[in-house]
Amino acid sequence: MIRKASLYLLLLGLLQFLFAPTSQAQSPQPTKKPTVQKATPTQFIRLQRDEKKQPVALETAIVRYVPVGGKGDLEVDLVGAVHIGDKDYYKRLNKQFQQYDVVLYELVAQPGTVIPKGGRKKDDPLSLIMQVVKMVLDLELQTERIDYTKKNFVHADLSPEQMAEAIQKRGDDPVTLILGFTADMLRQMNAREQAEKNQPPTKGTPPAANASGSEDLDIFSLILDQDGPKKLKRMLAEQLANIESPTSGLGPTLNNILIADRNEAAMKVFQKELAQGKKKIAIFYGAGHMADFEKRLRLDFGLEKKNVQWLEAWDLED
Repeated sequence: MIRKASLYLLLLGLLQFLFAPTSQAQSPQPTKKPTVQKATPTQFIRLQRDEKKQPVALETAIVRYVPVGGKGDLEVDLVGAVHIGDKDYYKRLNKQFQQYDVVLYELVAQPGTVIPKGGRKKDDPLSLIMQVVKMVLDLELQTERIDYTKKNFVHADLSPEQMAEAIQKRGDDPVTLILGFTADMLRQMNAREQAEKNQPPTKGTPPAANASGSEDLDIFSLILDQDGPKKLKRMLAEQLANIESPTSGLGPTLNNILIADRNEAAMKVFQKELAQGKKKIAIFYGAGHMADFEKRLRLDFGLEKKNVQWLEAWDLED
């Protein structure tokens, strides 16, 4: 049996690579785009800090949208999520999902795929990494804690084959993708470097802290620190909270593949559910997808934000 200490070292090595400082009622239809006013983009993930500016919780948002002017009884909730979190976080989400006519969920798989209770047992490298993260950080996996077998859950995503088809339709091939990834990475690196240069020094900020406010990942100090897992968890929370930052985004190439293409597929399912008369709808996707979803709801369906509810995904004090 692999000891937890060994898993901890493995996770630290992976994170050093990944996070080294250098992503039949009439319903509104999208055929005629309504005139809408510009709106400030909504925040879908955030850090809560104490009086000493230390992170104490990572939170995700549930944002409700209704028709502009309050006409009609349609309510659409964008339920942003992190794919690994506290057990109570997923317990609250399961309870939240009971109130909807339909919950549209993400899963890159064949149409209609349903995740069984407790998640799917897989032995691929990514699944192994997620199990390591789960054990070291004492968190739970979304696919193991969310009940996707509920009758109101509807798969709203692309299959791997459909993702490949969408890439080809844009005229991309392996060469153009590699060139795109490289250009995006260089732009992001330059943007981060410029942000760090322009960042004014803040009293009490550790010298090792970068522009995002998180400290550089130091494997050796974490190994020797009994609070290493807690500090590591806070560092990861900082990274996740910055996912909406212009200098921490995916870049156009990955954004098209991982966000835009899949969101477009989800909105097609959304439109079908509207046509069937569904009035209370949740779109349950990763928080990184939500800014694009919000824009589509505003511009294509004439919806506006009504309110925001925050859920604690990670307790960073334990």
